[in-house]
Amino acid sequence: MKTFNDLREEQKREDQHLFIALELVGTIMAVRDRKRLSQRELSRLSGVPQKTISRIENGIDIPKISTLIKLINALNLELSIVDKDSKKEQSATLQ
Repeated sequence: MKTFNDLREEQKREDQHLFIALELVGTIMAVRDRKRLSQRELSRLSGVPQKTISRIENGIDIPKISTLIKLINALNLELSIVDKDSKKEQSATLQ
């Protein structure tokens, strides 16, 4: 029987772009929940329609990077990119 981490690693190998999007969506959902924000409240803060947030969170739609950036900014998160060779982290505030 495969574990969640096994399935996660399998997905990562099969479709890296989808894997990255799902990881970001998972983080956004967890933070939204931790901050006790409804989808409607996140919509108001981000300018992303609530229906779009629902479709993303339910795995119906894969978000565009511009949508992810709006949600990340609304939740006061920071997106970082790590250089695989040096492990040096580059952070950017995205608007």
